Amino acid sequence: MVSAGLTVSHLLFAALARGQTVSFIASLDFEAGSDPQSVAVGNFNGDGALDVVVANLLDNNVSVLLGNGDGSFQAARTFAAGNGPHSVAVGDFNGDGALDLAVANLGSNNVSVLLGNGDGSFQPAHSFDVGRQPYSVAVGDFNGDGVPDLVVANVLDNNVSVLLGSGDGSFQAARNFDAGNSPRSVTVGDFNGDGALDVVVANTGSNNVSVLLGNGDGSFQAARNFDAGNSPLSVAVGDFNGDGALDLAVTNLSTPPGSPGGVSVLLGNGDGSLQVAQSFGVGVNPVSVAVGDFNGDGALDVTVANSAMDNVSVLLGNGDGSFQAAQSFSAGSRPFSVAVGDFNADSALDLAVANLGSNNVSVLLGSGDGSFQAARHFDAGNSPSFVAVGDFNGDGVLDLAATNLSTPPRFPGAVSVLLGNGDGSFQLVHSFGVSVNPVSVAVGDFNGDGALDLAVANAGGPPLFAGSVSVLLGNGDGSFQSPRGFGAGSGPSFVAVGDFNGDGALDLAVANGGSNNVSVLLGNGDGSFQAARNFGAASGPTSVAVGDFNGDGTLDLAVANAGSNNVSVLLGNGDGSFQAAQSFGAGSGSSSVAVGDFNGDGALDLALGNSSSTNVSVLLGNGDGSFQALRIFGAGSGPFPVAVGDFNGDGMPDLVVANPRDVSVLINNTRR
Repeated sequence: MVSAGLTVSHLLFAALARGQTVSFIASLDFEAGSDPQSVAVGNFNGDGALDVVVANLLDNNVSVLLGNGDGSFQAARTFAAGNGPHSVAVGDFNGDGALDLAVANLGSNNVSVLLGNGDGSFQPAHSFDVGRQPYSVAVGDFNGDGVPDLVVANVLDNNVSVLLGSGDGSFQAARNFDAGNSPRSVTVGDFNGDGALDVVVANTGSNNVSVLLGNGDGSFQAARNFDAGNSPLSVAVGDFNGDGALDLAVTNLSTPPGSPGGVSVLLGNGDGSLQVAQSFGVGVNPVSVAVGDFNGDGALDVTVANSAMDNVSVLLGNGDGSFQAAQSFSAGSRPFSVAVGDFNADSALDLAVANLGSNNVSVLLGSGDGSFQAARHFDAGNSPSFVAVGDFNGDGVLDLAATNLSTPPRFPGAVSVLLGNGDGSFQLVHSFGVSVNPVSVAVGDFNGDGALDLAVANAGGPPLFAGSVSVLLGNGDGSFQSPRGFGAGSGPSFVAVGDFNGDGALDLAVANGGSNNVSVLLGNGDGSFQAARNFGAASGPTSVAVGDFNGDGTLDLAVANAGSNNVSVLLGNGDGSFQAAQSFGAGSGSSSVAVGDFNGDGALDLALGNSSSTNVSVLLGNGDGSFQALRIFGAGSGPFPVAVGDFNGDGMPDLVVANPRDVSVLINNTRR
C-alpha cells in the first residue's frame, strides 16, 4: 500500500535488468496518478528491468512506469481501470507468457483485468463484478485446473469474492463467501490437509481471521472466525505445538504508532479450526513473520521483521505453542544477498549478508544452535548486490567476493575481495574492475592452476542491456588478473559453475533476464571459454542452480523465472547441450533457486525465494527430473535470495533467506 499523494515514492532498484529486485538503495520520486493506493512490480515489457504499476483511486486508472534498468523510470503511461481502483495484482491469466493485471475497484464494485501485450502496454480492461468496496485481490488455483483464479476481499460486504479463471484471461461470475468485519487482505493455504486450497482473511475491523475451507472445486465452506489481536496484517504457518496440525502466527500493528507491536499465535486443531489466540510482544510495526527451530530443541520458534527498527525479533518456542520473551538481532540495512560459510573455524555455520542500504557486508556468526551473534559490518565497495565465498589466498581461511554495482549506471562496476582473518573478521577490501553492473559472482578454478578464479555476470546498461561475463583468474594470493570478457545473452542476472560436458574443465551457466534463456559457455581448461550456446527458459530468468535431478550422472540446470512465477528444469545430455525446458509452478516472483535433498530420499529437491511474496517454495524431486507440487513456507517480506546450510547440526539441510530488512532462517523438520 502507498499513502495518498501525487507521486509514488519508491527505492532505486539495485540490480539492473534482472526483473526481480526487491532491495533498494536510494529514494526517488516519480509521478503516477491521483491518490495512488496500491503498487505492484513486474517485468511488463520483457526487457529484464523491473517496472511498476500503480492503482490510482481518483483517476480511475492504473499507471505503468517502465524501468530503465538504472533505477529511473519513463513517464507514466495510464490505462483505464474501473471506478476507484484500490488494489492491483499481477499474473499471467491467459497463459501467453506476458504479465497481466487484476485491479480491485472500490467505486465500481468490480475487478478489472488488463491483459498485457508483452511490450509494457495493456489491452482495454474487462471488468468482472464482485462485492462492495473490493479492497484487495490475490491469486490462487482454487479448483485445481492449473489456471489462476482470483479472490477479492470486499470491505462493505464483509465477504470475499472468488472468480474462477477460464485460461483465456476471462473469469466466471463471482461467487461470494462471508468473512469477518472489514476484510482487508487474503492469503491461501491448505489448513485441513485435504489437498484443496483454503482461504484465510485478515479482518482489521473485527480483529480476527476468517478461515474458509476449500472444497477443491472453487467453492468454500462457511467462514469460521478466530480472534487474532489488534489490526491483523500478515500470517505465517507452522506447527508450533508438534501435533501435526498447521497453526497461524499473525502480526498485529503497533497501537499507538511507535509502540511495540505483537504476534498472535493461533494453534490449529487439524480440521481447519483454531484455538484461542495467544499474544507475544515484538518490535515496532511487525510486518512479516516466519518460523524455524532456532535453538535446536525440536520446537518451532518465530522470527518477525520489525519494519521500523531494522532488526528481527526471535521468540523461542516452548514446544507447547507458547513462546519466551522476544530477543532482537540486527541484520543491517536492507540486506540483499546472503552466503553461508564457517568464517571463524568453530564448525558452526555463519552468514554473510550484502546490504545495499549501508554499502557493506554483515557477518552473523552462528552459535551452533540456530541463533546468531550480533552482526559485524565490513565495507564491501559501492552497492554490493551479491556475495560469494572461497579461499582466494590459500591460507585455509574463507574469504568473500562481492559484486559492486556501477555508479553512474553506465560506468564499469567492480568485484570486491575481503580476505578473512580466520576469526570471523575480514581485512580491508580490495576491488577489481569488471564490466557494467556486475550482479552475480561465482567461484571456480577455470585454468587448473589450483588457485580460485571468479566469474562475474554483468547485467549491462540501458538502452540495450548488452551484458557479458567477466572472468578474473586468481593469482593465488588474493589478487586477480585483469578480466576477460565473454558474451552471454541479454541482461545476464546470475552465473553458476559446473562441468556440463564431462571433460574435466569447468563451464559456466548464465541466466539471462532480458532474453529469457540460459547461456552455457564451455570451458577450455585454460581460463577461456567457447562461444555461448543458448537454451530457452521461461519469462524473466533471474537465477540458475546446478544438480543431477534425474540421477543419470550428468549435470542438469534449474532456472528461477521471476516473470512467469515458475522454475525451468533443463536436463543435461552430457555433451554440454540440454533438453527442452520443463516448467514447474513455484511462487510469486520466483527469483532465486537453491538445491538440496530436503526430505532425505536421495533425490535432489528445489527451494525458491519468491520475491513478490512473503514465502519460499519447496519442490520435492521425484528422482527422474520431475518435481512434485510446490509446498509453501513463510519467510519475510520480499525474500531473495535463498541459500542452503545445516544451521542446527542435525544433518538435514535448512534454508536461509535474505529479506529487504532481515534474514529468515527456516529449520528443516524432517528427521533422518
